[in-house]
Amino acid sequence: MGQYTKQRRSSLKNNSLSTKIGKIHLDTPLLTTSGTSGSSDELGKLKNSKGIISALGAFVTKGVTYKPRHGNSAPRVIETRSGIINSIGLQNSGAESFLKNELPNLVKYQIPLIINISADTIEEFGELAKYLSLMDINKHISGLEINVSCPNIKKGGDAFGSNPRIIRELVQKVKDNSPSWMTIITKLSPNVTDISECGKAAIDGGTDALSMINTLRAMAIDIDNKRPFLGNETGGLSGPAIRPIGVYMVYDCFRKIRECKEGKIKIIGIGGISNWQDAIEYILAGASAVGIGTGWFVNNSLFNRVKMGIINYLKKQKKSEENTIEGLVGKANK
Repeated sequence: MGQYTKQRRSSLKNNSLSTKIGKIHLDTPLLTTSGTSGSSDELGKLKNSKGIISALGAFVTKGVTYKPRHGNSAPRVIETRSGIINSIGLQNSGAESFLKNELPNLVKYQIPLIINISADTIEEFGELAKYLSLMDINKHISGLEINVSCPNIKKGGDAFGSNPRIIRELVQKVKDNSPSWMTIITKLSPNVTDISECGKAAIDGGTDALSMINTLRAMAIDIDNKRPFLGNETGGLSGPAIRPIGVYMVYDCFRKIRECKEGKIKIIGIGGISNWQDAIEYILAGASAVGIGTGWFVNNSLFNRVKMGIINYLKKQKKSEENTIEGLVGKANK
């Protein structure tokens, strides 16, 4: 929730960009995506950091695990013609270090903070959620994004994200170990036959919102050395190449899941957003907010440009109900 929440809420009534994800009020529909902002220092050291923060509705952290994690062996990232394949393996310094060294800096941004969490077992997910909730005595953490879908770790990952039964149990475990005021978001995997079934399972488990999509399983082979480029052999593809898939899966969940279509469960659209048009496309498909990741690597002023593009688009809409983000959500989904 944080000390800034009441101050920000007062500006929401007349803000055409405002939206809501679970219990989190966003001044803009733009979020960072897990893993792409690394740490608070990476954003804070940019010359235009204040401008970036002002364009954000919320900050989503890199994946946090209960104990420190070294990640996968190098090389970990390779560029493709239309994106990147990463195999970081959730490297991080653990929950204790995050709360001590990262959270105090992130709080200074004065925007809602969503912590992406990952674990190897359902029980560990519950323990991590409980630990973060108990240690966050000032209620700075607005939400937890459950990573059930990382394709480049050997434990959990897609094994969780492709099994609706496990998703339901996992989400319920996190929900049971989190305070009622904290928003629970479940990040879904695209590496499934029907993503809506996984979305329904997460809702049955008690999730407050869905985010989609995570990266797609991918690999690249070094034809000179005749072996995979990545140290982990496979990784996750992100960037413009996956945008049409992400848009379709948001559209499909909005269409098939009653709670999404009725606005009870909001969707965060993620995958390949490179400009404001891409963001609008996700919103029209059914997303109430969008996350930008790989595009930010190429242009660190992207959030500002997308924000201004959306503002101008909304101003041009002839129907008054379509002059706001909430009025546009799912409009393409008849």
